[in-house]
This record gives sequence, structure tokens and C-alpha cells, in this order.
Amino acid sequence: MGHRDYVADLPQPSDLQDLMMRLSFKAGLFVRLLAVCILVAFICGALVTVAFHSYRSTLTQNRLGAELTAQADALAPLAAETLAAGDLEATQQILQSYTGLQYVTCVDLIRGGFKQASWPDGGCDASGLPGDDRLVAAHVGGELPLIFRTRVHEELLLAPVRNETILVAAFMLLLSLIIFLVLALSFRGMVLAPLEGLRRAMQESTPRNPVRAKLIQDDEIGAIVRVYNSLVAAARLFVRRLDRSQMQLAESEKRFRELAEVSGDWFFEMDAELRLSFLSDNFFKVTGLQPDDVIGRTRQDIAVQTGSQTQFADHLADLEARREFRRFEYELRGVDGKPVHVSISGVPVIDDSGEFQGYRGIGIDISEIKEKERQLAETNRNFGDSVAYASSIQRGILPTQEQLDRHLGKAHVIWQPKDLVGGDFYAVKTIGHVDYLVFFDCTGHGVPGAFMTLIVTSVLDQIAVSAPAAIPAARVLQLLHDGVCRQLGITADNPGHDGLDCAVVRLNRSEDSLEFAAASIDLFEIAADGAVTRHRGGRLTLGYRVHDGPLEIPSVSLRIGESAFVMTTDGILTQIGEATKRVMGTRRFQEALGEIGGNQTAKIIRASGRVLKNWQGREERRDDVSVIAFKPNDFS
Repeated sequence: MGHRDYVADLPQPSDLQDLMMRLSFKAGLFVRLLAVCILVAFICGALVTVAFHSYRSTLTQNRLGAELTAQADALAPLAAETLAAGDLEATQQILQSYTGLQYVTCVDLIRGGFKQASWPDGGCDASGLPGDDRLVAAHVGGELPLIFRTRVHEELLLAPVRNETILVAAFMLLLSLIIFLVLALSFRGMVLAPLEGLRRAMQESTPRNPVRAKLIQDDEIGAIVRVYNSLVAAARLFVRRLDRSQMQLAESEKRFRELAEVSGDWFFEMDAELRLSFLSDNFFKVTGLQPDDVIGRTRQDIAVQTGSQTQFADHLADLEARREFRRFEYELRGVDGKPVHVSISGVPVIDDSGEFQGYRGIGIDISEIKEKERQLAETNRNFGDSVAYASSIQRGILPTQEQLDRHLGKAHVIWQPKDLVGGDFYAVKTIGHVDYLVFFDCTGHGVPGAFMTLIVTSVLDQIAVSAPAAIPAARVLQLLHDGVCRQLGITADNPGHDGLDCAVVRLNRSEDSLEFAAASIDLFEIAADGAVTRHRGGRLTLGYRVHDGPLEIPSVSLRIGESAFVMTTDGILTQIGEATKRVMGTRRFQEALGEIGGNQTAKIIRASGRVLKNWQGREERRDDVSVIAFKPNDFS
């Protein structure tokens, strides 16, 4: 045999790989199953053997007790007669009857605690024979019972049990091995063999030549084989259809070009040098350019880079990296210098050898969209300027810090409209040499809310001018309600949709007193030691509708002393918390005030702002927020 023939006869790598996979398949499932079967056989045999040995041992012990008792009952009358006659030799001969029980090695006859006779001579104590002593009492007449102390040799007693256990263990082990080996071999024939055939068929299959598997049995595995064979048949059909589809590729490309042009205003192609090589006719209709103006040029050659230079650089980086791009916008000059805004999308073209051929894509004229965006941006800018100007006006009519301190003592405020302008507002007035604080929250926020604040402040100015002397706080609320309804044209027959929550505080320092009346706003009194007391406002609102009679507005008079006072609109109380997804509520706000540990107004305002920030987290602000803290007797 030549060297070439010898090499040819050696197993080739593919054959060795197939052999190893086959052995791995068999060794994997079958050997593991066989090992499990052998282990289970040993376990079953061991369990049966242990149970049998325990049963036979218990039965033997029970039989031993019965035999010793029966022997003692039979020998007791005879032994009693010989003992009564003083014939010890006869008594010893009687005890020799235990020789019939081969596991008994010696016997002592005891009465009244004294040994009367023994077998063999010297008894169990002197003989030193092995075994465990068993005592059996036998009653003869009215005399003291005779006690037979027998020594039982356990090994002799249990020798039959041990022999029987060995036989049972061997039989059970052999039987279990046979049963589980039969099961393992049956599993190999019924499960592993069909699976092996299915695996081999799957290995031999190729996309162009799928191989059917042999159906061995009509069971669950057979159903899997049938499903696989169905997939093989479908694959063959798919390959035939794929071959036919290759013949239709040219027509599909043509349809693709037509659909691409319909999806955009024009279709373009770029070569491997990223130069425009083709543009459909609609591009020239939109821009008014000629083919010589663009064909053979790159996009940066024809673009007017008035937009984001970074965005254009990113687009060029996409082109250099051969990445797909979508909706890239740029400007070019059309006929007579007319600007044309376009949006293009493209995909790289790679040939069968993996070489980059250029780009194909579509373009859309977005000039009209850009013009509308410009107009909208200008409108938004004008609106923003107007709102900013309105904000400066609204802030300008708010009381200054000097005015607050002059009317209220030491005072600090949080005023944070949700937008540039808002519906929260506060004002200080002097009516008849008495200082007033009016704190209110109008319907809505933003521009509508700001207009409402102008209406309310106008009504408040009219009240202050027309009042001949100081008036109660509740009366101020009634006049505000009537004035707002009058300004908004609200009547009993024509209710409105606008109103406000409002609180009025009247300060009379000569009497060291404060009068509080409110509609849906509470007053928090903070003592010098930090204790917080809540004074509730009435559960009503101003505006919205005209009532048949005067408003039922409760008021409360308080001594000022060293106390500080706090009011807040519902912007902070109804704010949703990031952690809980619930509103803060009045109770939590009151608890936060109680944790400040004092009543300095600056400290109260800082703590209120911190509480709001921590509670809100990243949740959106829901409403305008206003908080005012003042200490009427503190003019430091």
C-alpha cells in the first residue's frame, strides 16, 4: 500500500468530527441514563434490604422473648419441686433443657434475690460467656417467683437473619439492575435512536439540499420527525421560489426606483467619490437648475452652508463612514439665486463583492415648511417679548420690600409664577390708618391669571379710595367679591368662570391685634418657640356667581405678640411629589413649618422653598406658587 493510499484511508477531519459528535450524543444521554438507572437500582436494593433486615430482626427478637417465656413456664414447676426436695443436681439437669436453644449460653435460677442453681457449673457470672442477659419470671403457687436469667448470644441468634438479608440483598440488586437496564436499553432504542437519525439528517442538510429524516416510529418523536420533514419540504419549495425570484430582480429594481421617486420629490444617486451621478427630472423642475450645475459635483459644492456647520460636518462624517442617513436638511441656490431648502435621505450601495459603489436616496423640497417655521418662530418671539414685558409690568405693581416691611413688620415672600406671569398676587393697603394685607390666587395661571390679578388690584384700589374709615377684613372680602363680579359682568342669571381664593389680614398694632378673614386660604400662626397653629379660612371662593345675600365669611381675631404668620396659595399644597406621586397637602406643609424651630420670617421662607424643591423633585410644576411670612411686631 502506498503512502497516498494509507493517508486516504485515514479518517478525515470531517469524519472524525461526525464520529465525535455521534459518540458525544450517545455518551451524553445514554450513559447518564444508565448511570442513573444503576444508582437507582442500588438505592432500591439497599432500601429493600434495610427494610427486610429490620423486619426479620424485630421478628427474631419477638420470637426470642416468646421462646424464653415458654421455656421458663415449662421448667418452673419441675425446678420448684427439685428445689423443694433439695436436689440441686436434678435442678441443674432441668436447666440443661436450654441447650435446645442454641443461642442460649448459660442459665441462672434465682429466687428471692439468691441464685439457686446454674447451668453450666458456676453460672453466667463465672463462665464469662458472651451475650446479653434476659430475665424471665415464672410464678409457681404462692411462693416467690422463680427468675430464669439466660444469656443470649446475639450473633448466633441473628446469624439466620444475616444470611437471609444477604440473599435478599443480592436478589433485589440483581432484579433492580435487570429492570433498570431493560428500561435504559428501551429508552435507547425508542428515544435515542430516532433522535440520532434526526440529528444526522439535520447535519447533512444544506440550504440548497435539505435532507429528510427517516421515520422510525409513529409516536411523539415521530411527530417531531414529521414536522422536520415538513420543514424540509417547505425549504425545497422556498429554494425553488427563490430561484424564480432572482429572475424577477430586474423588474423589482425598476419598481423600486419608481416607488422611491413617488415617496419623495426626486431620486438621486452618488458615485463612490460621493459626487452626484444622477438626479431625476423633478429636481430640476423644483430648483430651476440644469444638469451641468450639479452632476459630477459633491453636496458641499452646491450647498449654501448657512445652517449648523456641526450638523453638516456630521453628515459628511456619515458619508465618509458609509452610514445610512435620514432627513438631512440643507439649503442650495436655485435659479436666479432663489433659496431652496431640501431634505434628503440615502442608503449606501454595496456590490456583491462588498465594494462601496455610492449612495441612492430621495430628496424633498421643504422650502414652504421652512418659511412657515420662520413665521412661527417670529410669532413666538413676538409673543415671548410681550409676555416678558407683561411680567415686568406685573412685578412692577407688586409691593416693594420696603412697603412690605412698613405695613407688615418683618416680611419675606416667595412669588414664583408657573409661567412668566401668573395669577398669584399680594398687595398692602392703608385704610383709615390701619394696615391691610390682601393675598389672593386667581383662576388659572399665565396670561389669563395675570389679567385677573389686574382686575382684582383695580377693585382693591377702588375699595381703599372709597372707604371712609377702616373696615373689617370680612367686609373687604365682600367688597372684592362684588367688584370682581361687576368687572366681569357676572350676574345672578349669568354666572361666570373666573374668580379667586383670597385672604385679608387687618393689623391694629395699637391694640396688638390681628383680624383674619379668608376664602379658601388658611393662616398659620408660628409662636416664638416654633409651635404652629392653623386658622382656617372659609370654604368658599370669590367671583364665579352672584349670591342672593351677603357671603358667610368667618373671621378670627388674634393677639400678635411675638408670633409670626404665614399664608400660601394652593400652588405648593397641590404640588405632586416625585417620590409619592401625591399632593403635599396642608398637613405636610404645617408639619414642615413646625420643624423649623423658630419664627424668623427669612428662615420660614427659606424652609418653605426647600420643602417645595425636595417634595417636587423632577415633577412638573403644576401651578403658581406664592408664600408670605410676616412678623408684625418685628421692625428690626
